[in-house]
Amino acid sequence: MSRVASTLDLRVTEADGLLLLGAPDIGLFTAPLGRGAVVAPGMSAGALRHLGGTVTLMVPEGVRGAVIDDAPDRVLLPVGFGQVLYRVDPAGAGAATSEDPPEQDTAAGLVLVAEQSGRVWHRPGPGEAPFCAPGDVLEEGAAVCLVEVMKTFSTVPYRPAAGLPDRARVVRWVAADGADVQKGDPILELEAT
Repeated sequence: MSRVASTLDLRVTEADGLLLLGAPDIGLFTAPLGRGAVVAPGMSAGALRHLGGTVTLMVPEGVRGAVIDDAPDRVLLPVGFGQVLYRVDPAGAGAATSEDPPEQDTAAGLVLVAEQSGRVWHRPGPGEAPFCAPGDVLEEGAAVCLVEVMKTFSTVPYRPAAGLPDRARVVRWVAADGADVQKGDPILELEAT
C-alpha cells in the first residue's frame, strides 16, 4: 500500500515581476492565506483535500514576499493542477531582503504563537462569530481561537507571556481559519494598547 504525502510544495512560476504559486495537485483548496500575508520557504500556505486525504501546501525554497490577492470566499474551492492560488510580490512587506521567518516581519513585533501543533479555528463553531477580530483588545484569559488536534478542540486563551503586554489589540490574523500550524507558528499579530 502506498503512502500519500502529508505535505506538497506549491508550484512556482513567474510573470510580470510576481511569483505565481500554483496547486501541486487537483482537489479542494482550503485554509488560504489572505492579502498581505508574508510568505517564506517552509511555511504552510493552506491545504488541499483530495481522495488520498488532506495535504498541507508548503511554500517552496526561493519564495519570499507578500500575497497580493484576497483569499477565496469558499472554504473548499475546487482547483486543478497548476491553478494559481497566490500571486506574491517578492518586494512586499520587505520580504525580498529579509532572512527572518514570517513571524518576525510584523510591524509591531508582537505575535501570539501556537503553543502546540494542530489546526486553528477562529470561531467556536460554523456560522458563529469569531473569538476575536482586528481591533479587539485582548486581556489575560480572553479566548483567542480553538486548536484542533485529532478531533479534540482546545480553547487558546490570551496569556501575557513571552514579551506580550497585559493588554493587546488584534492587528490581524496570521494563521487562516482552518490552517494547520506547528508549535511556535504565529497565530495573531498584535500591538500594545
